[in-house]
Amino acid sequence: MRKLILTIGILMMMSNVIAQTIPTRVEFFKACDSLDIHHPYVVWAQARHESGNFTSDNYKNKNNCLGIYDSKNKRYDSFGSWQECLSAYKDRFQYKCTNITCSDEAYLSELVQRGYAADKNYYSRIIRIVNQEKKR
Repeated sequence: MRKLILTIGILMMMSNVIAQTIPTRVEFFKACDSLDIHHPYVVWAQARHESGNFTSDNYKNKNNCLGIYDSKNKRYDSFGSWQECLSAYKDRFQYKCTNITCSDEAYLSELVQRGYAADKNYYSRIIRIVNQEKKR
């Protein structure tokens, strides 16, 4: 029994360390590419905004870098990694967008129209980050 408790404690500590891993821009874009996620600049901007640049408790404790909310259970979703969060984003949101070859602005506009965010300034906040990132 003691070994089991010790093992569980170690696993919990390891999961907290893993949850606090912050993806680099390059890692994030590679993950978007491997998951075939469209509009990676928008998704990167959303992740930075939703997670407070990967410092929020929601990100640190749940690997939820995109603010994915379970409205049925009224809680933020939890993921095993930020990559799993990206995969869920693709499955839950990107498939709804009808024109994946559109501009970043049109894509974000469609997400906002479909109710991705409650913040009325969400579009302008995300586009500001996108434009900053594209200048890098």
